[in-house]
Amino acid sequence: MYSKIIVFFLLIFLGMVLKKKFSGKFEKLGIKNFILNISLPATIFISFISFEVNLEYAFLPLIGIAFNFFIFLLSPLLLKFSVIHTNPQKSRTLLLLLSSFAPGISCFPIIEEFLGSEYLVKASLLDFGNKVFVLVFLLGFSFHLHKITQGFRKRKNKISVKKILKSVFLEPINLVLVASALMLSFGFNIDQVPEILVNFISRLKDTLTPLVLIFIGLSIIFAKDALKEIIPILLIRAGICLLIASLLIHFLGVVNRSEIAFYLILAFSSVSFWPFAHMTLIQKIEKNGNSKKRTFDIAFGLNFLAYSLPFSTILILLFLSNSDKLSNLPSLLIFSLSMITVGFLIMLISSKLDYLEQKNLEKKKKKSLIYFYKMFL
Repeated sequence: MYSKIIVFFLLIFLGMVLKKKFSGKFEKLGIKNFILNISLPATIFISFISFEVNLEYAFLPLIGIAFNFFIFLLSPLLLKFSVIHTNPQKSRTLLLLLSSFAPGISCFPIIEEFLGSEYLVKASLLDFGNKVFVLVFLLGFSFHLHKITQGFRKRKNKISVKKILKSVFLEPINLVLVASALMLSFGFNIDQVPEILVNFISRLKDTLTPLVLIFIGLSIIFAKDALKEIIPILLIRAGICLLIASLLIHFLGVVNRSEIAFYLILAFSSVSFWPFAHMTLIQKIEKNGNSKKRTFDIAFGLNFLAYSLPFSTILILLFLSNSDKLSNLPSLLIFSLSMITVGFLIMLISSKLDYLEQKNLEKKKKKSLIYFYKMFL
C-alpha cells in the first residue's frame, strides 16, 4: 500500500512541476472536463456492470442527502466562530460550499485503487444523493439568499423544475448510473457487453487516477492569505465530517476495515463545483438587473474551490498511510478534534496578527502626521 501512496504523491508532484506548461485557464478546464465527462463515467460503468448490485445499497443515496443536510445545519455555527462572519458575502459563499461534496474527483480514484470496484459502486450511489442535494436544494437556497440580499421576498425564482431535473439527470455520472441500473435490471452484466466495447471503456477508465492526481498538482496554489482564511476552515470542516463519520461507524457497529476506510475517505471529500455554478448564475442575474449589491464573493469561492481539492486528496493519502493507527474510535476522535482545534487556533492567531498589524499602521500614520506638522513649526 505504501508504494501506491508514494506513486500517488509523485503524480501530484508531477502536476506541480507541469504548472507552467498548463498555465492557461482553458487547459486546466479541459483536463477537468475530460475527468468528469469521460474518465469517471467510464470507471463507474465498468464497476457497475462487473458486480451484482445488492438491493441493500438503495438506502445509500438517502445517507448521502442526510449527511449533506447535517453539515449544512452546522455550517452557520462554524462560521459564527470564524473570522469570516464579519464579511456577509464570504459567509453566504461558504454556506453553499461547506455542505457540498465532490467525491467523484477527490475520492473515487483512491477508492477504486485501494478498496476496489465494489466500493466504487457504493460511493457512486452515495454521490447520487449528494448530487440531488447540491443541484436541487442548494440551487433553491442560493436564490433564497439572493432575494434576501436584494430586499425582495415575494418574487418567484426564474428557474423551472424541468431545468433542475435536467441538471440532475443529464450529469454524465448520473446518466451512467441510470443506464447501468437499467442494464442490470434486465439481466445484463459485463459478459453480455461486446468485448471490444468493454476494452474501449476500460482504456478510458485507466486514465482516471493519473489525470486526477496530475490535475490536483496543477491546482495547488501557495498564498499567504489562504493560510489565514481558507486552510483553517478546510481543517475544521474535515475534522467535523470525520467526527460525525467516526461516531456513525461506531454506533452502527461497522467492524470491517475496508468499510471503515470507505466511509472515512468520503468524509474527507472536497467541496463541489456546483454551488459555485449557482453563485455565478446569481451574479449574472444581479449584473443584468443593474444591482450594486452582490450576494456572493465569487473570487473567494473560486479560491476556496482551488484549495479544497488538493487539501482533501493529500489528507486522504496521509490518512491511508496511517490507517492502521487510526482505525479505532479513540484515535479517530483525537484526530478529528485535533484538526478542529488546529483550525480554530490558526484563525485566532491570524486575527491577532492582523490586529497588531493594523495597530502598527495606525501608529505609523500618527507619527507621519506629527512629523508633517513639526515641519511647519
